[in-house]
Amino acid sequence: MRTLLFVLLLGPFCVTAQDADKVRSNARKYVKNLTAPALHGRGYVAGGDRLAADWIAQQFSRMGLEKVKADYFQPFEFNVNSFPDSVRLSIDGVALEPGVDFIVDPASGKAFGTFDLVHLTPEDLFEPTRRSMAMGVLSGKAACLHFPATTNRDSLAQYATIEQDLMHFCPVIRRVDKLTWGVAQEAMPYPLFLVNNDLLTDSSGTVTLHVQNTLITRHPARNVLGAVKGKTKKWIIIGAHYDHLGHMGPDVLFPGANDNASGVAMLLSLADWFAKNKPKDNILFVAFAGEEAGLVGSEWCAVDRPVDLSKVKLMLSLDILGTGDEGITVVNATAERTLFDQLVAINTKKQLLPQVKPRGPTCNSDHCPFVKRNVPSLFIYTMGGITAYHDVLDKEETLPLTEFPDLYFLLKEFVSSLK
Repeated sequence: MRTLLFVLLLGPFCVTAQDADKVRSNARKYVKNLTAPALHGRGYVAGGDRLAADWIAQQFSRMGLEKVKADYFQPFEFNVNSFPDSVRLSIDGVALEPGVDFIVDPASGKAFGTFDLVHLTPEDLFEPTRRSMAMGVLSGKAACLHFPATTNRDSLAQYATIEQDLMHFCPVIRRVDKLTWGVAQEAMPYPLFLVNNDLLTDSSGTVTLHVQNTLITRHPARNVLGAVKGKTKKWIIIGAHYDHLGHMGPDVLFPGANDNASGVAMLLSLADWFAKNKPKDNILFVAFAGEEAGLVGSEWCAVDRPVDLSKVKLMLSLDILGTGDEGITVVNATAERTLFDQLVAINTKKQLLPQVKPRGPTCNSDHCPFVKRNVPSLFIYTMGGITAYHDVLDKEETLPLTEFPDLYFLLKEFVSSLK
């Protein structure tokens, strides 16, 4: 982050080093609140997502944002698998630390007890005769999968299919380079354990497991909506998902600082400014639920349509904004070249971010349901810095917010100057 020693003239905005420090300080407070243990990782154990939604609605109310519906909430439902009880794993009698040494696949079912390991390679399961023999010896045991490292999508899809098939018959265990958790809307009969590479070997003999899942059907979730009315009939939608992964048992918390407390912090920072500085166009601020479960909240928002989508000039999705050492990536930039070029022009003129990098269309965040309905949309995320992602290390204490102020100033002017 470059130290702002001089006043930068940003169109109608005059930015000083003190301004930048204040923006970062306020963002830090938002991130700290959103990642606090009291919100339980904004997930599906102990009502974490509900508590987070209430807190965001309180911020909207404090800022004076208008209610779009009867209140600030847009309710919907979806199924989600959860792990409220302790998850334990021992290999050959050695207890491993959950969240640090291993995780369970988010679609895992329950299993208890000690199981002998049956070591299997893809060849053991692709060739029909060898597969039949392997399945014959798995009864009452656990499958230990040994997959070669690959980035080939077809191979990865085949391996995922093998795992899902085996989870119908027995517990499954596999070693990985990085523990990356998620959210599932379904539960398989048996669990899949993912273990750090050096803790599971070809000679590992037994595993002792304890995992109890709870599949929540029709989980009540809520997007949080607040509006600032402008002078035209056009709308800009600014969104960021607030949900994260929550708990894997009571002892393992995924705080989700970068993903996506940082995006919500930007959403709240912009909402606060535009609430005090009347924009040209109406702005709908949306904190989405259910993104980690498959863009469920943004899909419902696009279906329920709190505003007329034909009048939306831009849908801007904010996700993973806690670094920025290498600038930002703008997804869907090649499809929305005029919008992207305007963003680049402002950044070049004001010399804010190191880089504004274009990326093509991809359905990887909450812009996607709006793109599918022909709403001009961009998704922005920061590059460089820490690499913690969907793991227990994504904490507020280590989130640098390197370029957060510069991105805030850029987005303020970009949104204000949209034609």
